[in-house]
Amino acid sequence: MKQQSKFSGFILIGIGLFFFAMQMNIEIIQPYLTWPTLILIIGLALLMQAGSGKDASHLFSGVFLTGLGIHFHALGKIPSWPEPLQMITLLTGIAFLIQYKKGKDGLLPGLLLTGLSLWLIFFNQNTPSVENIFAEAKNFWPIILMVLGAYFIFFKKK
Repeated sequence: MKQQSKFSGFILIGIGLFFFAMQMNIEIIQPYLTWPTLILIIGLALLMQAGSGKDASHLFSGVFLTGLGIHFHALGKIPSWPEPLQMITLLTGIAFLIQYKKGKDGLLPGLLLTGLSLWLIFFNQNTPSVENIFAEAKNFWPIILMVLGAYFIFFKKK
């Protein structure tokens, strides 16, 4: 219960600072007082929650949301910033890898998603469009998802 109150405290302080900055009307920080900043605040609160105790269950969400907040801020300000699909898969892969470092779970998805993302970011011209790949395989997705779900339910035991 004490851990939950720390998380609530982190969230309340972060959102309070956000609204205080809005009220102060400081011109230099006004462009950053948007919804990506709120995502960033929630992600940082989750990271502080994961770092303040032995519970690493919030680490994945914290890394992902913090990265997502940074991504949406950078998307409009850096012209060569990668597309959302590439960054979301990269952030998910990085979150899995950090989770693996802490909890020894998520190495394979982390490596696969990070590798896929880096390929899409740096070698996009030579790669068929992800939309084309999904369009080709759209008839198989329900079966693949059901087989994976059954595997996790019936065969994957810890």
